[in-house]
Amino acid sequence: MKRKFDRSFLVLGLGYGVLGMALGIYMAATRDHGQLVTHAHLMLVGFLLSIVYALIHRLWLEAPGRWLPRVQFAAHHLGSVMMVTGLFLLYGGHYSHETLEPLLAGSSIIVLVAMLMITIMVLVPAKAAAPVSAEQVTASS
Repeated sequence: MKRKFDRSFLVLGLGYGVLGMALGIYMAATRDHGQLVTHAHLMLVGFLLSIVYALIHRLWLEAPGRWLPRVQFAAHHLGSVMMVTGLFLLYGGHYSHETLEPLLAGSSIIVLVAMLMITIMVLVPAKAAAPVSAEQVTASS
């Protein structure tokens, strides 16, 4: 079964959007904007970038290959969750910057690598399998 990365990115992107909007509403209601950076990254890296990736998969990637889209999908979401979690812990005052720096740096690099992967998928089209003719089918039987 072919994985529908456009729909997967869309659904998870909408999930990030709901969480980001909820965090924004919470900050407004409490008048505590200490998680502003977390909110911004949740909305931009989680929501917006996931929606952009969904559109790219839907509109431009016909046959992106088998392994690269899977790795790119996993990398983007792993990096996004690591980044948002690290920022939440940092700006919530739970851990120091020194403690969270490896997590935040690593997550940023993972998100960047995911963006490089989709750039490769857009710029270097995957080789689609050539259609099999009736002669080839009968010759191989």
